[in-house]
Amino acid sequence: MKMNELKLVYFSPTGATRKAVMETARNIDLKSVSFDFSVYKEKRPALKFAPNDFVIFGIPVYYGRVPALFMDYLQNISGNGTPAALIATYGCREYDDALLELKTEVENRGFKVIGAAAFPAEHSIVPSIGARRPNKTDLKTIAEYGVELNRRIRKEEDFSKINIQVPGNTPYKKYGKNALFPKADNNMCTLCASCAKVCPTGSIPVKEPNKTDTKKCIGCMKCVQICRQHARSVNSLKMKVIEGKLKKACRSDKEAEIFL
Repeated sequence: MKMNELKLVYFSPTGATRKAVMETARNIDLKSVSFDFSVYKEKRPALKFAPNDFVIFGIPVYYGRVPALFMDYLQNISGNGTPAALIATYGCREYDDALLELKTEVENRGFKVIGAAAFPAEHSIVPSIGARRPNKTDLKTIAEYGVELNRRIRKEEDFSKINIQVPGNTPYKKYGKNALFPKADNNMCTLCASCAKVCPTGSIPVKEPNKTDTKKCIGCMKCVQICRQHARSVNSLKMKVIEGKLKKACRSDKEAEIFL
């Protein structure tokens, strides 16, 4: 089958997932088009892909699951026997049921998964865990994943014969309850609204960027990461407790897992 284009569909508030998706795409000999769902949009676009498109879906793992927000976006995305590859990045604990959930959902929406991978990344809440990952060694592994996917789409004539198996269990793990709501220090906030413009959930009002709608916030830490004034932060006591738990549960030497 002659392939048309490479479509990149991803959710990456703090950038690690995007980095993995782009490095994979760099090693695939197709023109690529990106659909970045990391920035909030009230109207979610409907995307339909052809049998000769190749789609890479990329997500960060939240609570061992696909982010609920991305699952909502997937409802407007469909394929037609379209080959797809999966990428999940996770903060050096475990990715639990995320790959299985993503595979099941995209296949239910008309895609055929021909490859899947889970890559360790810097933890979005405690950056010292998996610091600066994906690093050079990780990127080499990610590139090799792209090379193998490229070989597969050029060699295979019938993607329906491929049967990728990924780890995970059903019923899926329950989503954890977000307890981290970054708030602005009014003495430091300049009301520049940089945080509001990049918030993936629209939980920071553009006209009042020193506020946070805790019902919408998913604790992705994008606003904390982007604020040049360091005006946004999480309650220090809550952070200390969560940091202690995460450091016990996470291992910074986690290795990539690839399924082809």
